[in-house]
Amino acid sequence: MIGSTLFYVQRYSATYLLAYTIWIASFLIVNNPLEYNSWTAFTNQIDFLVLTSLAAAVSIIHAFIGLWTIGTDYFTSRTLGFLSVSFSKYADTIRGAYTILFSVLGLSIFAIILLTIWS
Repeated sequence: MIGSTLFYVQRYSATYLLAYTIWIASFLIVNNPLEYNSWTAFTNQIDFLVLTSLAAAVSIIHAFIGLWTIGTDYFTSRTLGFLSVSFSKYADTIRGAYTILFSVLGLSIFAIILLTIWS
């Protein structure tokens, strides 16, 4: 992967998530005390559904980049060799299994979020 692209995607995704959090927090502050009718009216708007779906996608992308970076930094033959020489032989396999695990988990979470929001 290209390092500068990952750097910018990570920063822009964090910026979007901050803006999304501020948007939700501002709604909660304006509608104090929060009532069921105002919350359901807010969450049934198409703007909320689209922006929340985008926030879910951006969160998964942000997490994927972070977890991928951890995997490439720590699951190498050199770093695993400090634990055991036998672990260092399987560094690529461990890193691959780690990547598949968090990819499947991330896609599953994203699918559950979309099903929850849009149903």
